[in-house]
Amino acid sequence: MTGERQSMPIEKNEQKTELKNDAPWILLRGLARESRHWGDFPEQLSTALGVEVFCPDTPGNGRLNGEASPLSISATLERVRREIGYRAPVNLLGLSMGGMIATEWARLYPQEVSALVLANSSFGNFSPPWKRLWPNAFLSLMGSLRLTTEQREVRVFDLICERSEDRQARVDEWVGYSLECPLSPSNFARQLAAAARFRAPDQTPVANTLVISGLGDRLVNPDCSAAIARRWGVELRAHPEAGHDLTHDAGEWVVDTLVEWGGR
Repeated sequence: MTGERQSMPIEKNEQKTELKNDAPWILLRGLARESRHWGDFPEQLSTALGVEVFCPDTPGNGRLNGEASPLSISATLERVRREIGYRAPVNLLGLSMGGMIATEWARLYPQEVSALVLANSSFGNFSPPWKRLWPNAFLSLMGSLRLTTEQREVRVFDLICERSEDRQARVDEWVGYSLECPLSPSNFARQLAAAARFRAPDQTPVANTLVISGLGDRLVNPDCSAAIARRWGVELRAHPEAGHDLTHDAGEWVVDTLVEWGGR
């Protein structure tokens, strides 16, 4: 680590949030991750809210690993929208780079978005590069490209997860995903470039917006989530211990937060 993480205050927004109770949730993962990396979180969320939950892959990842990853977040979004096929209002939860895709969806098609939730995300026009990706984490990720698949997934787990009692089980799963649907080095680089170039709107694109983060994040500085909430004037809720993979480390907390925030 190159800097000390500090606890960020939780911003309060007293405005009542009313969501469409029957709207499906679409979960969008981040850099170099696929839909299966959500683990059992989609089932937890669907059970708690009683709605459908969809987890599309992004181009270059998972079952779309044969496609070239777009060099822009907007192009990635359009591929996701074609995959989903929904035009009725949906609720979006984006983790990390997935938060950029979700934000672009809400910006370009606000009529399609009932709620926008960003988890451990960051924007290039809100935060400097050394906060968007801890320098030591960046070097570790780059170095992992030379490792075996298992060694790489162990390193990724240790970077993004703080809850470790299931470490071996998750690594074994992730190795299987990587062997079945390998991510090419070129697609990794293209996704990294798209995330680096993305710029968010100065104001939140939809009224129902929530920012959540883990203060134990060793990949992205939690200041980035605070910067989004502060710039947009929306609520920030932070877990005191969870890491970058917030739904792995604190899945129940995320579900409870969404239930309470949505007024259900």
